[in-house]
Amino acid sequence: MAIKCSKCARTIGRTDNYISCKLCKHNYHISCGGLTPEAYDSLNDLGDLTIWSCNFCKLKAISHSSVNNAMGGSNDVFISVDQLKLLVREIVNSELRPLTSKIDSMDSVIRDLVTQNSFLRDEISKLTKISQQQSQISPNNITPSDINVKATYAATIAKNSQQTIIVKPKDKTQSVHKTKSDIMAKIDPVDSSVLIGKVKNLKEGGVLLGCDDVGRFKQLAKSKKLSSDYDIRDIKTLRPRIRIAGMSDWIDESCIIPYLVKQNEYIFNNVDEYKLIKFSPLKKKDKTDSFFALLEVDIETYKKALNIGHCLIGLDACSIYCGIDVLRCYKCNGYNHSSKNCNSELSCPRCAGKHVVKECTAVNLCCTNCSNLKSNEKFDNIAVDHAAGERQNCQAYQLTINKLKFDVFGISI
Repeated sequence: MAIKCSKCARTIGRTDNYISCKLCKHNYHISCGGLTPEAYDSLNDLGDLTIWSCNFCKLKAISHSSVNNAMGGSNDVFISVDQLKLLVREIVNSELRPLTSKIDSMDSVIRDLVTQNSFLRDEISKLTKISQQQSQISPNNITPSDINVKATYAATIAKNSQQTIIVKPKDKTQSVHKTKSDIMAKIDPVDSSVLIGKVKNLKEGGVLLGCDDVGRFKQLAKSKKLSSDYDIRDIKTLRPRIRIAGMSDWIDESCIIPYLVKQNEYIFNNVDEYKLIKFSPLKKKDKTDSFFALLEVDIETYKKALNIGHCLIGLDACSIYCGIDVLRCYKCNGYNHSSKNCNSELSCPRCAGKHVVKECTAVNLCCTNCSNLKSNEKFDNIAVDHAAGERQNCQAYQLTINKLKFDVFGISI
């Protein structure tokens, strides 16, 4: 049976040193009992020659003896009121000391949360005002002052596509509060050449910052001697992709992004954030060719494009789809790994049998991934009558894509 400390209520491990009160028989970690390792060793050396009791039993015994003495009982033990006060104060302090340490730690965390909350409230307030102003603008009542509103909105959205940098102290025991204090002392967060727009606390005293110019931040950190105590590195910003289908063969590849921005400004208003990844023909059932484009965009554009679902390119009305994809293994048909690194059994993508697809003679389709999900009672009603990896019908594929979008991009649609 596990032994628990009567003070901190945590289990006393097999290798932990502990001591038992001779009066109440309760067990304590040596630190919870107010003993130093040296005092503990001394008590062990003395063995039965000494008796150790916890603070509560000491107080109880002394109080009982004092009462007996006052009533004419035994005079073996006598303690003055001042001595009793000192003993009570010592016991109270020993009990409150761990709580005080925890409260100080929580106070630091709360201060950080209050700072972040205040920042977020200010940003929400700004976006709300801008949204209200935007809703009042129509093609018939645009005035010169509205141009500033639009620029402000674009600047606000741009914060979500800032470069990202990680600042970690070389001292792994340092607090996040100390890291932020050092950064604030050396670098102005609203400096126009840096402009820190997002902050996130990390482990081991580190912080993640979003800033307009990572190079400028590093330059300032070096000149201010901040880099001598910190490891500073930037991380590549991953961007979601969209797939635009339905373009005619007369659309030139170099015209796609200019057309998108000029003809669909309500969606694509940040041209510096867009990159054309692929432009290819798409065979249709009527054997006519149309083209699709795969674009890398910022997160805000991705959300707007998927919500609206269509755009105009030249004279073509095109459809917009999610372009985020996941790696699929062509050996087991599982996700997030390749066949080269696969240790699972061979599985047919058509029927989930243990053979290659070209040898499949099955009439009925069966998805191996959805079949695996179905074994979990949470997905008892999941459909399995489709091939593995079908974008529209495979719920295992959709769950994998949704998890990827949320984990990497913070997108929940």
